[in-house]
Amino acid sequence: MHNAPPVMYPVGRFVWGVCGVGALALMGALGLLCWQVMSGAVGLMVWIAWALWAVSSTLALWLESRESSEPGHLVWRGDGWCWQDQHLQEHPVQLSLLRDGGLTLWVSYRMAQGLEKTNAWPQFAIVAQTDRPLAWHGFRCAVYSRPLGDDRSSDSAKSLMAI
Repeated sequence: MHNAPPVMYPVGRFVWGVCGVGALALMGALGLLCWQVMSGAVGLMVWIAWALWAVSSTLALWLESRESSEPGHLVWRGDGWCWQDQHLQEHPVQLSLLRDGGLTLWVSYRMAQGLEKTNAWPQFAIVAQTDRPLAWHGFRCAVYSRPLGDDRSSDSAKSLMAI
């Protein structure tokens, strides 16, 4: 059974994330304003509604900035995934596929346990074929591969050989 070739694929910051959250917050504010005008609500109920909108919008912007990844590379060497930052330092990560869109892959990755506690939250990225078309097939194969030496991959190879 063959494993995927080594591959390095660029992952950039999702630049439209803040704009998207801001647009949703603005739509929420417009909806809240329409509700206030059409219902004639006044007093404490209006203040509570606007405070809830402000808290939820601020929380959404904070979470968006926290969950977007910095520019770097996802690196597959056959024995596992690494995150290579802008300073060319590699950190082992655990990669999970969230959605396969054919020309895009939605992935999440988190630092391997026992390393940095500051980056314990998963990072999310949408990786597109247009970023590196020649390496796309190798990257997709690597996403679906198991690391070399993984017990599950050797067990499945043994079961295929037995057939």
